Amino acid sequence: MQEINQQLAKLISGAVITDPKRRSDYSRDASIYEMQPDVVLQPKNTKDVEKIVSFVAKNKSNYPTLGITPRAAGTDMSGAAIGNSIVLDMTKYFNKIHGLEGSILHTDPGVYVRDIDPLLKKHGYMLGSAPASRALCTIGGMVGNNAGGEQSLRFGNTERWVRAMNVVLADGKSYTVVPLNKKQLDQKMKQNTFEGRLYKSVYELIENNYDLIKNARPKVNKNSMGYSLWDTWDRETGIFDLTRVLSGSQGTLGVITDLKIENLPAPKHTGLLLAYVKSDKKLGDIIAKVMKHQPSTFEGFDDITFNLGVKYFTQFRKQMGTKEWLKQQAWLLRTVAKFKAHLPNIVLMIEFEGETKDEVYKKIGKMAEDLKPFKLRMDIEGDEEASAPFWAIRRASLALLRNRVKDKYASPFIDDMTVQPKYLPQFLPKVRRIIRKYKLPATLAGHFGDGNFHIIPLMDIVHEKDQAKLEPVMRELIPIVLQYNGTMAGEHNDGMVRGPWLPAVFGDNVYQIFKELKDIFDPQNIFNPHKKTDASWDYSMEHIRTENHKGLIR
Repeated sequence: MQEINQQLAKLISGAVITDPKRRSDYSRDASIYEMQPDVVLQPKNTKDVEKIVSFVAKNKSNYPTLGITPRAAGTDMSGAAIGNSIVLDMTKYFNKIHGLEGSILHTDPGVYVRDIDPLLKKHGYMLGSAPASRALCTIGGMVGNNAGGEQSLRFGNTERWVRAMNVVLADGKSYTVVPLNKKQLDQKMKQNTFEGRLYKSVYELIENNYDLIKNARPKVNKNSMGYSLWDTWDRETGIFDLTRVLSGSQGTLGVITDLKIENLPAPKHTGLLLAYVKSDKKLGDIIAKVMKHQPSTFEGFDDITFNLGVKYFTQFRKQMGTKEWLKQQAWLLRTVAKFKAHLPNIVLMIEFEGETKDEVYKKIGKMAEDLKPFKLRMDIEGDEEASAPFWAIRRASLALLRNRVKDKYASPFIDDMTVQPKYLPQFLPKVRRIIRKYKLPATLAGHFGDGNFHIIPLMDIVHEKDQAKLEPVMRELIPIVLQYNGTMAGEHNDGMVRGPWLPAVFGDNVYQIFKELKDIFDPQNIFNPHKKTDASWDYSMEHIRTENHKGLIR
């Protein structure tokens, strides 16, 4: 590998990192896995990326383990941001916002969402989708993962808002990918080039399996499993959109180097109803009642997360600034004081928006009236600032767990199950029984309005006793999720944790179509091997973390 590294150093203008300690920083993401890369590259520009891909393609036959894993902030929870060959750090140089043209944001993939939010807010816009990790993640990571978030209830996942991307494909060349009408697609497919043949092959793959692919879409509001072939070609609209299949591909089809994202007008006024639930036995019924009122967002978290958020609220001080932090801490402590040290089992955050504050208050009032039969304690936070500490805790829920849970590790592997909310009264008790059966203490947070639950077991994942629970739990949960037409990943994608289970979720026929798509884009399997369709359970288990690292997500 030393010879390869020396050649790469001569080839690109960006940085080549070979120091073991620095490479170790890239061996983990937010998942339960770890892999030490042979080398970390920080490409300076698209030309560098093209040279890297061309080099790997040329040398793959002589060095079969060569592969490229694109990585941004490393917040991926499925193990997709780690690799044992070449890791591309896209945050060092691909970190510029090129501008906002109307509602379209033009940006590099390595830009942090926390730097995008203020720019959009200044111009009256917001992202249609942004995950709870928005203070830590990048826009490229969002697209690569097809991330969801608190706005997904109305606006879906990230793939819906990608309008253009530049991507370096397996031939080592950069291409601009945009939606095409049928005439434009026909012209593209006539080209006797790598790009032309790729478009033709993908079109024929979908067209020849059209009904099977369309019926394979999970019957939920959000999904990030598999490849979104069902949204790539539509006979009725005549639109062929490769951005849909590249979004959520987790770097397994190419390397994204440039993005254009459409954004949405920010609401003029919002208000939050906080509902404190003592027991989760009636949670499914409560959620069904809330959904009848069509809230703009509907989130929640459990007492473990709430308690950690209150206890360690100091960690938000730098992010908020001292003045804002003191104000929000005071609001939070007033809320806690009402419970006299007996925190609720679950905190529900039900948000409404409107043109005026009065309109928002009326919506919240109707919702509160409808929830009275459940005898819940409720607070109305009509002031956007008053709701801020609760959003801070919700968005930082995983980071709080990773840093603060004694002797246990937040182990995301069943963390993203999603079903239609109407099924929750039947679905949740079945999930709870399995969690109890395997003695998995677990936290609960997520997007309740989407039926998307982040159930994160707290485990000593380095011990074989806890590792032995992973496979049987997955085998018992998948049939339950499928019984209610759901998905194992609403927004956290496949990677190493759910990639091996794609055949079980979609069936062998659809799985083979996914594999064929991968082969069309990446015939030598140079892009992010061992993820999604190339994943295997044995390989994933071989790379379970050997230490319970509780530091901040890198």
